[in-house]
This record gives sequence, structure tokens and C-alpha cells, in this order.
Amino acid sequence: MYKIFITGASGCVGHYIVEKFLNNKNYELHLLIRNPKKLKFNALNYDNLQIHQGSLEEIAKFKDLLASVDYIIHIATAWENSDLAYLINVEKTLELLHYGKNCKKIIYFSTASILGKNNQPKKEARLFGTGYVKTKYLAYEKIMADNELKQKTITLFPTLLFGGDSTHPYSHVSSGIRPNLKYLKLLRFIYMDSAFHFIHAADIATITKYLIDNDVVEKNLVLGNARITGKEVIKQLCDFFRIKMFFRIKMFPDFIFFLAKLLRIKIAPWDKHCIEHPFFDYDVVSPASFGLPTKYENLKSLLKDV
Repeated sequence: MYKIFITGASGCVGHYIVEKFLNNKNYELHLLIRNPKKLKFNALNYDNLQIHQGSLEEIAKFKDLLASVDYIIHIATAWENSDLAYLINVEKTLELLHYGKNCKKIIYFSTASILGKNNQPKKEARLFGTGYVKTKYLAYEKIMADNELKQKTITLFPTLLFGGDSTHPYSHVSSGIRPNLKYLKLLRFIYMDSAFHFIHAADIATITKYLIDNDVVEKNLVLGNARITGKEVIKQLCDFFRIKMFFRIKMFPDFIFFLAKLLRIKIAPWDKHCIEHPFFDYDVVSPASFGLPTKYENLKSLLKDV
């Protein structure tokens, strides 16, 4: 039986990943969770599951356990734009990984937001990023600088994340679609040249399970489906929710900045960077890249479950 230590299990991605291992008696799962009540399944129903209540801030309490596990899947993160983000996303993350340095493999979740051309880290993420983005950049930089950690770590960079239903928590994106449909009636008249990738948490879980069970050469993987333009997204949303489209006006970054100034809206440095560089284009992998079925390969399939 293999022991897996998982952080962030109470979140959207975490739920889907834990689900992949729960019914497999070859794995003994150890979940580090601040609030077990956030789990949408009954942990008592699984004899190969142990809950460890606590946070990354007190990761030292679990150093003996980490020294004994076979795999680490580190998903937990701090989103705050504060010192807490650096403490959790950098300092405590590295502390956790060092405690588990004797394990067979580490799956570490970063974000595609820190990457630019050719899937390489971009300095703008460090210079202008939010607390979350900047600390993810710094953590990845430190992991890559540690040869021992670098050899054991597979870093996953999810793109725009969808996911959630009655038995899984919703991602930020999925939870915001229906409440913001009222704005779609305005957005259908405008567009901005842009493009991005997306992926569903269920497909991330499929990839993660494969990476635990199999060795791969590439250890930095951007998770996503085929790139889609912002213009096409609006069209597909309107088609799906049966909202008629008419003419469309192209928006330019300078006009957006002008409107913001006129309306006295402050644009943060990272938001400004994203508006000026609206094409998020990566070399991505999906379950299909590993010969596995992709459950949500297009926007239409995602919207059916929103």
C-alpha cells in the first residue's frame, strides 16, 4: 500500500483528486485539512483515509508523517495579497517539500499565470503579479533551484479552472458564471482580441492519477484544452443561454484604460499587464495527451454542468 499526503483536499481540484484514489485499496490517503466540515463526502466510509486537521502554518507537526509517505500532492494555496501568501505559498510549501524529500514523487500545483512564451516563467509575474501570482513564481523558482526537489517534483500549471457540482466544490470561475449572466447581455456587443486555455478539475484529477502511477520525462506540465478566443467564448455563451447576438464592437486596451480613468476605476498592475497582453498561449496537455479520455474538452461540455 502506497501512502499519499494531500493538501488542499477540501477545495475544488482536491475533491476530484481524492475521489480518484478513495476506492483503490492500494493507496492510503493522508489529508491535511483546516476544516474537515468542508469535505463533501463522509471520510468515515473509507478505511484507507486519514484526516489530519491542521494548516500549512503548522506543517512541522507532520514532519514525521511526511518522512514516511511515498507521494505528496500539494494543492493548498493562499490567495491573499498579503504576507500570508508568501508564508504559505513559499516558506511553508518549501518546508513541507523538504520534510517529504525521501518520497518517490511530488506533484506540486502552481499556476499557468506565471508562464509566458514557450511555457517559461515570465518576470512580469514577479514584478506585477498579485500576492498569489508573485508567490507562486517565487516558489517555483526556489524549487527549480534545489536540485533534489527539482528531480522529484512534477509541477502542474493549470490554466483557467472549471469544476464543481453537488458533490464537489465549485471553482471560482464556475461559481461565477450564472450569477454574472446579466452582464452577458452587454458583453455580446463588444469583444477584445484575446485567447486562453481552460481545463476542468475532473480532467486534472485524471492527469494527476496517471502521473502518480506512471513515470514521465517532462516534469513541467501546463494543463489545458485547445486555445479558445475571447470572441468565441462570448458567442458560445450566448448560444448556450439562448441570448441573441447582433453587431459587435472591438475594444482596444487604450480605450479600456480611458474608461477606467473616466470612471475613476483603479487598475492594478497585474490587471493592466493582462489587458495589455491578452493572449495566454501555452503548450498544453490534457488527459488525451496520455491516451486517456478527456471528459470536458470544449466549452459546451463544461457549460452543461455549470
